Amino acid sequence: MSFQVRTSTQADSEAVTALLQKSYAVLLRDAYAAEILDKALPLITKARPELLVSGSYYVAEDDAGRIIGAGGWTKQSPTGEDETPDNGNIRHFGTDPDHTGKGIGRSLMTRCMSDALDAGIAEFNCYSTLNGEAFYRACGFQSVEPFPITLPGGVVFPSVRMSRSL
Repeated sequence: MSFQVRTSTQADSEAVTALLQKSYAVLLRDAYAAEILDKALPLITKARPELLVSGSYYVAEDDAGRIIGAGGWTKQSPTGEDETPDNGNIRHFGTDPDHTGKGIGRSLMTRCMSDALDAGIAEFNCYSTLNGEAFYRACGFQSVEPFPITLPGGVVFPSVRMSRSL
């Protein structure tokens, strides 16, 4: 299977949302209790318009033009914490569960790192899902601390803050 990574646009909103819904519903279920996912999934699976047009959010498309992966980085932290003048933050990664293990996530991460280095970023933070920790570790990230994220409505979503030098 071949795929291409490109910068996202606002026109990708529906396809990225569909990807995140499919990805997170399948891939998170072994790491989180059903009652957490029932509340969290509607909040975390929507494409973020500001990311789609940021110039640093990317999609992976298969040869038929279907989005099978997405992810990016921003200077701003999604939590508003742990920001420094020379760090960036990995944002809203997801891979179609039918296509995991095929290098899609790694290709998106490689693009993030390359573009971030070009922008003068020296370090990445990441607020990983519990099941995503192994992927980020394989990409050179170190676990820093458990980091519960409070979502709208008071939903507490366990995550892990991770970091890596670029």
